[in-house]
Amino acid sequence: MTAIPSPHWSALSPRDFARLRAAGQMAQVVAVLPAAATEQHGPHLPTGVDTDLVNAIVELALPQIGSSATALVLPTQAVGKSNEHQRFPGTLTLSAETLIRVWKEIGAS
Repeated sequence: MTAIPSPHWSALSPRDFARLRAAGQMAQVVAVLPAAATEQHGPHLPTGVDTDLVNAIVELALPQIGSSATALVLPTQAVGKSNEHQRFPGTLTLSAETLIRVWKEIGAS
């Protein structure tokens, strides 16, 4: 198994990906897409709470994977479908169609 310098997709260079491909390991990589939201959580919390929580969970989960799999964590998608929060200032949202298309295009790339 080719060693990777980081479990974070965005920390890898094109050479790192080329080494994985040359070793025939790209088909074995599990890409993890952390999904969050930028939305209100009451007047006392910032709109990025969901993103902060999912990023913390990812960091706690990574050591649990061990060497049995190669998981690469994609950049956290911090804007989701939060139309139910739109009446609150600071909320960002995408339509379901756009969000699904974004996820499909990330997967295809």
